[in-house]
Amino acid sequence: MDSIRICIVEDDERDALILQQALDRFADENDASIDAIVLRDGAEIVDNYPPDLDIVFLDIEMGGLDGLSAARAIRARDEEVIIFFVTNMIQFALEGYTVNATAYIVKPLRYPLFSAHMARAVQAIEHRKEHFVTLRSGREQVFVNSNKIMYVETSQKRSLVHTDANSIFCSEALQAIEKKLDSGQFFRVHASFLVNLAYVDTVTPKDVIVRGTAIPISKHRKRFFMKVLADYKGRFL
Repeated sequence: MDSIRICIVEDDERDALILQQALDRFADENDASIDAIVLRDGAEIVDNYPPDLDIVFLDIEMGGLDGLSAARAIRARDEEVIIFFVTNMIQFALEGYTVNATAYIVKPLRYPLFSAHMARAVQAIEHRKEHFVTLRSGREQVFVNSNKIMYVETSQKRSLVHTDANSIFCSEALQAIEKKLDSGQFFRVHASFLVNLAYVDTVTPKDVIVRGTAIPISKHRKRFFMKVLADYKGRFL
């Protein structure tokens, strides 16, 4: 994947160095490319927010703008960046969830736990990248980002692809479309329906709810589907 852009916001030079060394080790062990910068105060990242950030590591207790306040300002402009709090002030954990923090990394940093957090973060970053597939719609070839496909259904001997923005009629069978999509992300819940696990909100006794739409699930597929769904969602927690 592309280089992972990271910003460390830490006013303690030693703690910042420890985090940098942990990132270097993770990059070496996972053949990853990491581009990291270090800032010394929350106000620095708020006033000069670096473009295209993937991950921010925020100390909570800093001499200037604290990490929680900085995180609120960051969230106001960037809903997708992954935020990790690196702190010994675990009592603020609940407040951290208000800014959709991914996790708390408690000082002193323990590398095995840090590495596990980073692995999940990298998976989440890779997941939201654009992955285009080609679909046939009449005489046209349509390029669709598969991560934006919520579900696909059979419709009048054709297929109807529902994305988060619109719906596209395809001249291909559901089975043909299924072969083009990531089997780890899409699941055939019914002979007539294929769903993107990322968009599943909940599961009822008879249906899978995908962004408010109830989609029937076959009885003989449900047990395996629940296992696959749990494994998929667990990768991003």
